[in-house]
Amino acid sequence: MPPIVLFGAQFTLSLLAYLLLGSWYVRPRLARMPLPDALSALVWVHVFRVVGGSILAPGSVDPGVPSEFRTMVGLGDMATSALAFVAVVALRLRLRAAVGLVVVCIGFGLIDTVNAVIQSIRFDVFTLPLGLNWVIVTAYVPALLVSSLLVVLELRSRSRWDAVSAGSPS
Repeated sequence: MPPIVLFGAQFTLSLLAYLLLGSWYVRPRLARMPLPDALSALVWVHVFRVVGGSILAPGSVDPGVPSEFRTMVGLGDMATSALAFVAVVALRLRLRAAVGLVVVCIGFGLIDTVNAVIQSIRFDVFTLPLGLNWVIVTAYVPALLVSSLLVVLELRSRSRWDAVSAGSPS
């Protein structure tokens, strides 16, 4: 089986599994929570995006994986992780800027993910040994995408916006 077909199958199955988990179990539970708490639960998933930085570690991937690709992926994931940390702290403290920080984190993370997918095709990295990074991309990235989707759905729920403004300090 060509590596890109294996990747596509694994990624798709993981994405479907997370979508079902998100719709059947996570979303109904989040609906009963104040918006800052619901967003915090979803953004915590992105805090652990720091694992994407493992691509920068010596020997973590085949030497044939271009350093430009490794740097872009690793630093993008680390930056998204840092933004997620800031966002969850702001949510916990009920700061007015919290929702904006969540939007920045999720927006940056989505742009980084789309760019990483485009660059992985450009550099044809799925034909090279990726080690643990293969698992990160096929099992964890779909969770990040579903979490991002759930954040967007929570933010679109207008009736929940009042929970932020009512519980926020100036």
